[in-house]
Amino acid sequence: MLTRVLSLAIALISFTATAQAQVLSIPEGTDGLSPIAGKITKVEQRRIPLGDAVTGSETRVNLQFNLAGCLDKLMPLVTYSQIKNRRVTFYVTAINAHNEASKRARCIAIPQASAQVSVPGVFSRNQIKVVFLGQPEPQTVTQRK
Repeated sequence: MLTRVLSLAIALISFTATAQAQVLSIPEGTDGLSPIAGKITKVEQRRIPLGDAVTGSETRVNLQFNLAGCLDKLMPLVTYSQIKNRRVTFYVTAINAHNEASKRARCIAIPQASAQVSVPGVFSRNQIKVVFLGQPEPQTVTQRK
């Protein structure tokens, strides 16, 4: 059963990676994959160069994830952003790569990983929504000041 789940997850990641022209490698020692949700830890607006004398703006959203085991890894995120009515929704698939050695390791603290998503334009924290896909029930996580 675990082999089938792992094979299906690898096929899904491979298909997604092929569609986006990137290759995702499964970390060594991985014995399972599972989708996880996170939370917004920071929202910041940045100026980015678009040319020699032209700049634009983007909004970067930092996300934090609790991993299932001490030696687990966060796979690269698969994201899609949608801007509608001056609000942005990020659809995020985050995958926890379970390391078989995590079953024997002891954690001092909850293992965490972070990632960042961005979108062109300037958006405040209350204009941003993050939807984590692949959860047993769809979860929407927003954080307000």
